[in-house]
Amino acid sequence: MCSATFGEQLWSTRGVGLTRVLSAIKIRAGPTVTLVLESPNDSVKKAAKTSKAVQAAADARERAQKKKDSLLQQLESDEKK
Repeated sequence: MCSATFGEQLWSTRGVGLTRVLSAIKIRAGPTVTLVLESPNDSVKKAAKTSKAVQAAADARERAQKKKDSLLQQLESDEKK
């Protein structure tokens, strides 16, 4: 992450390339720049957490769909009576 052109915000620079990061640093208004760096170990840990979150979301969607199907089936059977 790199500090914004002005202000105290931080912008994500993941995947933008070195040229864009350097440009953001060069056009910074003021004498200081804030950079937040990430070690390779951190990125591996984040990827593992992300994959767990994606799996949890998929499981939740599957449970919700099963519940929806069950309730719909129950409603249809009640309407037939």
